[in-house]
Amino acid sequence: MRCISLALMGVLVWAAAWSAGADLVGKDNPQVEAVAEPILAGVLKGFNDGDYDVYAKNFDATLKDVISPKKFQQTRSDILKKIGACQSSSYLGYLIKGKTTVVLWKGRFTQSADDVLIKLVLSRRGDQTKVLGLWFQ
Repeated sequence: MRCISLALMGVLVWAAAWSAGADLVGKDNPQVEAVAEPILAGVLKGFNDGDYDVYAKNFDATLKDVISPKKFQQTRSDILKKIGACQSSSYLGYLIKGKTTVVLWKGRFTQSADDVLIKLVLSRRGDQTKVLGLWFQ
């Protein structure tokens, strides 16, 4: 399994979130999927289009610090070379980790014959849902 460099960045932010007032985004698959799907759609659109503002719209402030616009462009270039652009994603389910919700999708990318696991770590902060971590594996 191939782990793209966003994984390490996600771990750093995810660990910090456990003590930062995070809460779960839903209580069952339909609730989690309803919250997570539009967030992932924005992340993937921003990724495919090279638009950092769309990509990072729902990122936690710490994740935005870790994945700057420059880092996004460098990492995006690496991912495009290895697995290509995202063609589609299929919701798989979610896991609870502390006060965060880890949401999983199966992704299909243009340059990979293999499925790619897309993992998004989310938390509720007041009335907003924030992305704390992102992986393409």
